[in-house]
Amino acid sequence: MSNCRLCRNLGADRTANVWDEPVIESPNFVAVPSLGALVPGWVLLLPKKHYVAMGAVPSSETTELGEIKRALVHRLGQAYGELCAFEHGPSGPGREVGCGVDHAHLHLVPVKFDLGAAVLPLLPRGVRWSEAGLDDCKRAFESGLDYLYLEQPLGRGRIALHERFGSQLFRRVIADHLGIDDEYNWREYPKVDNILSTVRTLQSLPAERSIGRVEIESVA
Repeated sequence: MSNCRLCRNLGADRTANVWDEPVIESPNFVAVPSLGALVPGWVLLLPKKHYVAMGAVPSSETTELGEIKRALVHRLGQAYGELCAFEHGPSGPGREVGCGVDHAHLHLVPVKFDLGAAVLPLLPRGVRWSEAGLDDCKRAFESGLDYLYLEQPLGRGRIALHERFGSQLFRRVIADHLGIDDEYNWREYPKVDNILSTVRTLQSLPAERSIGRVEIESVA
């Protein structure tokens, strides 16, 4: 989409922004350092095609998504240890839960505290977590429901559904846990030092060429 910043930058030959440079990619997906990374090691996994949420990614691409996710988790785990994965999943463009980014992105973050419990006070009344996977994200998206998706530990998914969540909920609780609760907003606090730290750390790891049936390109 012409008005999608991520689509424009992914389609460019090169970008001046370190947070738009891939750290690992496959034919249909790419991972980049997160703008506004509250901690080093915060990475976004994105589809190269424009989908508004991971729940909109077609079934034909989900196997590749799982394989590049495993490759990315392996690399990040080598450097940072325990990780979680989460998504603020909008049901369409312009939704508050999408945090101003109408392009699907799964966060991979080194977080050791219970993110699901910490975010509960920020959820709408009556909303609770239930066990889930990517298929549940698809059903939520197709039903027109916004969703929050969380894997902590990785591989054990949970979903929360509502017609309207607030913005940047997971970022808010992570910032609060770090004692920088007023710095949660990625637009106001880009945290470039953490991005540069992530890039240097991942560049120090051996490059990987493939996982499963998918060719992987990673920084070396």
